[in-house]
Amino acid sequence: MISEELQRLCESIHSRGDGAPEEAGPYVTVEQLTGRFGVLYEKLRSLVDYKEYHVIRQSAIRRMLKRQLYIERKPNSGSALLRELVSSGYLPNNKVPEAKAIDVQNIIRKWMAFEHEGLSISLSLDFAAIEIERFLFPEPLKDALLDSFFRSAEKAIVYQGKDTVDHSLITYAACRRSLFSEDRPNLLYAFATQALPELFSHSLTDPAVAILIPRLLSNIRKSEEIAKHGLVWKVSSRLKNHALYYAVLLEIFNSYGTGGAEIVLSDEAKLKEYAQSIIEKKQKQQRKLLRVSGRRAVIYLLLTKILLGVALEWPYEQFILKESNYVALGTNALFHPILLLIMVTFVKKESRGVERVTEGVTAVVHGKDMKQMFIKPPSSATTFFFVLCFYLFLFAASFGAILWGLIVLGFNAVSILLFFVFLTLVSYFGLRIRGSAKRWEPVSEKKGTLGLIWNLFVFPIVSTGRWFSARFSSINVFVFLLDFLVEVPFKAFLGIFDASLSFIKEHRVDTY
Repeated sequence: MISEELQRLCESIHSRGDGAPEEAGPYVTVEQLTGRFGVLYEKLRSLVDYKEYHVIRQSAIRRMLKRQLYIERKPNSGSALLRELVSSGYLPNNKVPEAKAIDVQNIIRKWMAFEHEGLSISLSLDFAAIEIERFLFPEPLKDALLDSFFRSAEKAIVYQGKDTVDHSLITYAACRRSLFSEDRPNLLYAFATQALPELFSHSLTDPAVAILIPRLLSNIRKSEEIAKHGLVWKVSSRLKNHALYYAVLLEIFNSYGTGGAEIVLSDEAKLKEYAQSIIEKKQKQQRKLLRVSGRRAVIYLLLTKILLGVALEWPYEQFILKESNYVALGTNALFHPILLLIMVTFVKKESRGVERVTEGVTAVVHGKDMKQMFIKPPSSATTFFFVLCFYLFLFAASFGAILWGLIVLGFNAVSILLFFVFLTLVSYFGLRIRGSAKRWEPVSEKKGTLGLIWNLFVFPIVSTGRWFSARFSSINVFVFLLDFLVEVPFKAFLGIFDASLSFIKEHRVDTY
């Protein structure tokens, strides 16, 4: 029997309708050859600008928007963005009505108006890209399912201590992180539109923007505190398994529609069968993505390493030391790709993972309450001091042991620096890719002693890699070269090329 919560969810989905009717043309059309070139460029771009798969499309919209607004200064960026998304393969060719460009242009104009009133350029681009993606690729089921997940989690989570932070907002942010893996801009946008529903309007006038901007900036400041709060990460990790159950329900609704999903949810045998099928299919897809992501990460790191090696390591040995250490050069060249290959190849699969997820989905459908979770308050200043001391000890032990080994092998200062930088980056990227590959597997609550010791040893290395990754993402030389020296002229050429092909096609009959 379906729980009252799931029945309410089905009714809310029914009330939204079965989808919008097919929109009339004319449609945005590009030549087939132009589309192939555009898709090929996007694949190349993804190699040198490593992004998680679930944010690639949104990141592409933001990048295109930034180039069109601040470099090319296109007056009708809505139409240009729509055409570029079609030529790049993100939208289907000859399927998207040209009239959508008006709404896209209004979204862009709205967030540029907020920028002129004091919103940062970065957040203006982020919010515009998020809203455009949600407009062009609507997923109303996700919002309905999130509300159900949030209500279930809010009843189960018990916060201990007397923090001044709003625990309801902490739970909401944790639900979005665990279910959708949302980053900071998406969380800030979700908080802003929740507190200020007027932001959903595509036709805000400049006076309306001027009135809303103080409230928006105030909301963003408060939301930043929530998004950065340590409890969000703690709660989201505790909610990971339950979020997986709701992700399976989302797949059932997307696969079978509301009516078909209700039939599946009402029949326990069918529910278990379909849930198992979805989990096995998703795990297979994630294993495939693991291999692809591994190759992308290797290429991303190797390109950066080649650049730094040619610019720093080789000149330092040749012109400063006047000698070459081939052991150091060979180790720096081969060790990190091999380490990453091992990390993304040998990923342990939990034996009862599919069974545990199936049982969890069944429990949610039948209305079984989520097990209570007691969340401890943040550490006191005294506890934080001792934790910091322990972390510094781990940092010194981990890096000190590796440093001793490198000195024994005769590494020079530059070789040691590059080895540590790429060791931390590879460790971070490898664990992040492994985590993405295990997204459709439940988290085991039992941790072995050896695993705990190993985690303590690698924690400083991975944390440093995360810090380097955040810094390198803003100074990626290859991304800079592509954005300013390649992408601008290439996209201009692609537009001229597409127009020329269309002209030739339209007038070729006249030549006979």
